[in-house]
Amino acid sequence: MQDMKTVKVKPNQTVFDILVEQYGTCEALEEFMCNNPALENAPEAGVPDKDSVSGRSTPEAMRAFRLDLPVRSGSTVRIDTDSKLIKTSVVKEINTEVTTYN
Repeated sequence: MQDMKTVKVKPNQTVFDILVEQYGTCEALEEFMCNNPALENAPEAGVPDKDSVSGRSTPEAMRAFRLDLPVRSGSTVRIDTDSKLIKTSVVKEINTEVTTYN
């Protein structure tokens, strides 16, 4: 059985930001996605849908989950604390929030 912790997503955090902050590496992407299958992008993230039949803009985040757009702020993700992919020496060195999306 996996030991999991729950982490609250910060504003403007992408999946990659969460991976770096919690695992110290993006190599844990597959494991992270398996442990968090219902991820959603922030509703304000993305660009208008230029192909909309109605002519209205549909935010990118409403069409498909994207790794490079922010995850919904305030949502929670599960981190496997027993994962062999966690780089503890890297995680210890991170002393600030990791958010790269503008």
